[in-house]
Amino acid sequence: MARHKQPAELAELKGAAKKNPQRYKKEPPKSGKPLGKVPDHLPAEVAEVWKELERHALPGVLTGADRFVMEVAASLVWEFRENRAEFKAAKYSHLIGCLARLGLTPADRQKLGTDKTPEGNPFDEF
Repeated sequence: MARHKQPAELAELKGAAKKNPQRYKKEPPKSGKPLGKVPDHLPAEVAEVWKELERHALPGVLTGADRFVMEVAASLVWEFRENRAEFKAAKYSHLIGCLARLGLTPADRQKLGTDKTPEGNPFDEF
């Protein structure tokens, strides 16, 4: 299976945009809509997981475009918690993939640049 194309922001952080700038000329569409409230059709238990995932997500990362992945992730987390013994390996992979796409894994938070330490000393110019 082919790899997913990395976002332009990630390519900039890694330096890939300098190596092949023509790949990252187009700006990807961004949703200006907030994630919004929990969908009414979700069961109460899954709605609580939705809220938990939302609380633990990085500020400004989740948007209205993430609602469908968020719904799947919340449902899978609830299902995992309810019956771990029956939770299949394929569902683990799917759950981890959903969490990664929402920036909820350590590796994906690092890709978003949140764990980056500032370079240099701000007082160097004095």
